[in-house]
Amino acid sequence: MIRILSHRISMIRPLVQQIAYLFGLLSLVLWLALPSTLRADPAASFADNSQSIAVRLGNKTYRQTEPVDFAHNDVDAMQAYLVQSLGYRPENVFVLRDGTLSEMTQMFGSQARPQAGRLWRAVTPDASNVFVYYSGHGVPDLASKEPFLLPSDGDPNSIESGYPLETLYRNLDIVKDKIGADRQVVVMLDACFTGESGRGEPLLAVSAPGFMPSTPDTGNGVVKLVATSGTAPANWDEEAQMGLFTSRFLMGAAGLAGQGDGPVEWSALQAWLTDTVSAVALRETGRSQIPEIDDAAIVLPAAAPVAPVREAVEQARDEAAWAAAKEARAALERYIAGCQGCRFREEALARLTAYTQGAAAEQDREAWDRFSATGDYRAYLDSCGTVCAYRDVAQTYLFAGDPSQDPRVGRCDDLAAGEADQDRPPNVKGVAYGRLDGHGALQACRAAVQAFPEERRLHYQLGRAHDRLGQYGEALQAYTTASDMGSMAALNNLAILHENGEGVPASPEKAFPIYIRAAEGGDVAAMTNAARMLEHGRGVQKDLAGAARWYQAAVDRGDSYALSRLVPFYLEGRGGIAKDMEKGFDLYRQAIAQGDPMAMATVAVLIDNGFGEFFPEITPVGALMDALAEGASGAGFVVATTNGSLNLSDATIRGLQEQLTQARFYTGQIDGTFNPLFIQALDTYARSLASQKQGG
Repeated sequence: MIRILSHRISMIRPLVQQIAYLFGLLSLVLWLALPSTLRADPAASFADNSQSIAVRLGNKTYRQTEPVDFAHNDVDAMQAYLVQSLGYRPENVFVLRDGTLSEMTQMFGSQARPQAGRLWRAVTPDASNVFVYYSGHGVPDLASKEPFLLPSDGDPNSIESGYPLETLYRNLDIVKDKIGADRQVVVMLDACFTGESGRGEPLLAVSAPGFMPSTPDTGNGVVKLVATSGTAPANWDEEAQMGLFTSRFLMGAAGLAGQGDGPVEWSALQAWLTDTVSAVALRETGRSQIPEIDDAAIVLPAAAPVAPVREAVEQARDEAAWAAAKEARAALERYIAGCQGCRFREEALARLTAYTQGAAAEQDREAWDRFSATGDYRAYLDSCGTVCAYRDVAQTYLFAGDPSQDPRVGRCDDLAAGEADQDRPPNVKGVAYGRLDGHGALQACRAAVQAFPEERRLHYQLGRAHDRLGQYGEALQAYTTASDMGSMAALNNLAILHENGEGVPASPEKAFPIYIRAAEGGDVAAMTNAARMLEHGRGVQKDLAGAARWYQAAVDRGDSYALSRLVPFYLEGRGGIAKDMEKGFDLYRQAIAQGDPMAMATVAVLIDNGFGEFFPEITPVGALMDALAEGASGAGFVVATTNGSLNLSDATIRGLQEQLTQARFYTGQIDGTFNPLFIQALDTYARSLASQKQGG
């Protein structure tokens, strides 16, 4: 579920449009160049990298906007891949950390002087391949419709401080001309151009309904890999602490995209990376991300996974090996002897041990015969040793008719209960999908379903376990059983499988009516999914009025993502909703109540510009201090209040400076300006508050 409020202050008139633009940054579509035209057989030359040149650019810390938390991790991981897997010499891998516009221009050249860049000078004709990697913010220019890479000293709202993507592609084409047709230039961008960060925070001060960026003008010599396409943001892999696109590229190149441990064909990597990134992004973050990868006649050499993804690759291979192991002694023995990571080693040993536990099994049967004859099932459980074959039977007799007291149900609930499932008992905490232990949940929920097949939530939770493990056919079956019994959460997840093509052919048209059924049954996730499809015309004819109704239904149930999507409908008169300024302000008050720092900072600006009567209980300085309490993102929103046509008053800024002076974070002049020292103090103070909150 997307929980992002992405609305900022507008810089245009009239007044109603100004206020409307405060509430929405609509995503921008970045269309990249057509696939590269490739020569017949450059694959062999791609493996010879003794004179190849690479550039790693990771912009983590920005002076005027949100950081990209994992950008430095990304470039470190790519350094390991380039040197260890592709054979680049370390001295031939140039690195820029938090590169400025000047440094990027020195590296790649300018529009006027493309051959002045360090990269062009470093390559050797007919001997060098080139691999350019970038992790950081991309931003759109709303006036020229051009996409830009954002340097560390760049302002996302002042595109003169950005490096044009078109210039990068054009200059790399010139580099390709120099190295020759049999050599490759590969550029990989783990960035998006929607004006959002990896967690969905808006970077721009204005929204742009209906905006369509232009396509960068490039030649045919560069192989491009871009993390996402269209209006979708690029997401992060929180577990690996890397960009999602980068982590999955490295995993696929390590062999997961190919056949075993051999070389990886580019076409196989292309398909695997596209499918994996899009599926993981939608499931982990609720947001779409579909990479764009050019065709290329490239074969990646067989290589061990680099350290940042080694554990994830081993886990994926281990799961595949375990799935292939049969219920036979020889298969189990082979798994135990050759497993990587060996997450299932204990279970394999237990099954193998069972083959040799004839005596213990006989004792267990004797105990069961003795205690079951008198109905003393508790005594049987107490007598269980290494073999306890009748455990489930005994527990069924003991807890028949009372699943709330059955430990099997408790284990299934603890491991797989859905946070938004209407059937979840009040005393059970939900488990986020990304934190779900698929293997543990699968074992627990199978036992619970077997004991209490009439409990629909247990079938739903079993489906979540299968879903998490990528066992979509089994997930489809479990969700279908639960939905047939009336589970709306299962019905929503069933629709997701149909929309994504997981376990069934992809069919948004089939998914939409299922979302509607679940939404009508009260499932909030299904309401936002149905609204999303209606808003964008996915699987159904575009219907803004219908989208607004479902967003409103989700808002009424406290869903913040739906709240952010609904605001422009009221302020711009979309979807048959009359323009209603008071309703818009009320939605802003709801956003503040949910702890949204963007709303807090924007309301402070509104109050300073004559709208204080709508927020009588709020002071500008108080709202800004509340925004800072939400951490670094809050500081970013406070600083961004200087970028619009409506700004904070000098008195409010002085009041904020006085607050930070009293807190001993600001030592500069009380001058009513966002001077560099004050901006730094805001960020430091916000991070300190966030750290205290996390520690408490």
